[in-house]
Amino acid sequence: MKNFKFLILFLSLITIFEITNSKDANAGACTVTNGVYSETEIKNGCDAQPDFYEIVIFEMYLCTAAPTIPTVTATVDLTNCSQIFNNAAGSTANVSQGASVALTGTYTRPPDGTYTHGYARMDNTFGITASIKIDGSMDGQASGSGVFCGTVSGSGNHTKASGSHNDESICSASAVTGAKYTETLTHFGGSGDAWTRVAEAAPTPGASIKGILVDSNGHLAANEGEVVKLEGLVGFANAIKVTPNTTSLTMNFNLSEGMSLNSAGSDKIYIGSGPFEAIMIAN
Repeated sequence: MKNFKFLILFLSLITIFEITNSKDANAGACTVTNGVYSETEIKNGCDAQPDFYEIVIFEMYLCTAAPTIPTVTATVDLTNCSQIFNNAAGSTANVSQGASVALTGTYTRPPDGTYTHGYARMDNTFGITASIKIDGSMDGQASGSGVFCGTVSGSGNHTKASGSHNDESICSASAVTGAKYTETLTHFGGSGDAWTRVAEAAPTPGASIKGILVDSNGHLAANEGEVVKLEGLVGFANAIKVTPNTTSLTMNFNLSEGMSLNSAGSDKIYIGSGPFEAIMIAN
């Protein structure tokens, strides 16, 4: 249909296994009671919902079967896929819980059919904005101390070679307004883990997510220094059916685990990015 329009970003992204040596990649959800987080849980590692989560998307595809992911000598095989979005310069999506996002770029209606997988090419940077209240005083990595903590404006890297940034949080005795902190990812896992370029997760029953770190040619990165982008393969829990009556594709974001909280040593709080997912529905 000529009037078919994609309204929002569709693709579930990857789980990022971060950041410090004490970070538990299998941390559970943080308990939030009347808007207050548990200091004990934070120090043991838990996942929570940030205020905003920012990603940059270049290309998106719908696939009738799982594509073969990149190797060190070849790009992803998208034979069974149809491209639905393109922006060579990248389109930035600033995501909040349950919100829809309009990306700037070229949209293309996929052929009618049943789509079991999605694929995306995106930047390997993530912006996170968060502010929380804790039931005990903690110290910010950047500055301050108190029961109110949040992210600061800045940027840092998460690498195998040098670990992760240590300046993203600030705390105070009064409410903190979080600012965007941008992480650049070239390694899945903690600094004590072997360099990992492919990560997998199953955020909801029946769904699967695979993140792949690639080089400038779109090949699987052969070493950490080659990483310039991130690609994501999603197996949908429920296939997406596009029919002659389909007029739009819509999606809601789930950011319930999009923020990782942990101890940064002593009484300091670490705030970093975590997994989020999005469910697309054909209308």
